[in-house]
Amino acid sequence: MPWEDKSSDERVMGEILERKLQPGVVFNHEYDFGSTTNLALRVAGEHPAPVVPGEFKLLARNDPPAIPCSECGQPATQLCAECMQEGEGALCDPCAGQHECGGDMLMPLINSPRAGVCGYGGPSIEP
Repeated sequence: MPWEDKSSDERVMGEILERKLQPGVVFNHEYDFGSTTNLALRVAGEHPAPVVPGEFKLLARNDPPAIPCSECGQPATQLCAECMQEGEGALCDPCAGQHECGGDMLMPLINSPRAGVCGYGGPSIEP
């Protein structure tokens, strides 16, 4: 039975993740309490990873959602920080070049739920 605990986040904070995050488990995560991004997550499965030297290890990546251009419907590649406030502003390159807010408001559309939040444009070098 999947584990879900919305009533006592504090109680689970001290738990060992390996014991809680099993395939099928559904949980929520709030990222950055200043401009919070709420994520609803599900453990899809286990992935045995080899030991890799170094400080950071990329073990998995979410599949990017298909986000259409707000203007023409083609796949979006950029976001307008101004238009995002109204739930719009995903643009393909040709439409971004003609966008009324101007190039200063554009940022790359990256594979992250934090894309565009507080100007987040991802790492300068993809891991």
